[in-house]
Amino acid sequence: MPPRFSALKIGGERAYDLAREGEAVEIAPRSVEIHRLELIEALDPDHTKFIAECGKGTYVRALARDLGRAAGCFGHVAALRRTGVGSFGEDLAMSLDRLQGLSSGEAVALEGAALLPVEAGVAALPALRVSSGDAARLMRGQAVLLRGRDAPVLAGWVSVSSQSALIALAEVEKGELRPRRIFNLPRA
Repeated sequence: MPPRFSALKIGGERAYDLAREGEAVEIAPRSVEIHRLELIEALDPDHTKFIAECGKGTYVRALARDLGRAAGCFGHVAALRRTGVGSFGEDLAMSLDRLQGLSSGEAVALEGAALLPVEAGVAALPALRVSSGDAARLMRGQAVLLRGRDAPVLAGWVSVSSQSALIALAEVEKGELRPRRIFNLPRA
C-alpha cells in the first residue's frame, strides 16, 4: 500500500500535497515486484536488517510498515541505503566528497570513469535512430509516425538518437513515436 505522503497523483494532485492539507487520501493498493527480501541480521528483539531487491514503484518504507502490520507490530525503517539502480551498483559509485576533492588533473584523468555519459543510463532500452527531420519534430515535443517497410516494429519505451546524439526518451504506441523526455545535450 503506497504511503499517504507519496508522489502518486490522485485526481491530478500529488498525494503528499493533499495529505499536507489534511485531506483524507485514499490510495489503492498496487502490485509491486519483490525479487528478493532477505533477513540478514537480527540486531536485537526489536531491530532487524533486511536486503530488498525490488522493482520500480516499490515504497520500501511502506513495505516495512506492511510487514510490521502482518507480524502484529509496528514496522518502520530506521535507515535505508540504496545500493543499486538497474545496472548501476556501488562498484560504479563515487561519493560527492571524493568528486569535490579531486584536483583538476585528477578530474580530467577520471572524467571518463567517474562521470558516465547520459547514454549509459538508457542502455537497457531499445535504441531507435531517426532522421534529422524527425529529430527536429521530436525535439519540439511532436510525435512522429513510424512508417514504411523499414519502420521498426516496437512498442514501449525507447531511447532515440539522431546523428549519433541522444535526443529523447520516447514511447512507441500503434506505430507512433511520442517523446516523453527530451534532451538538449551538447553535440560532440
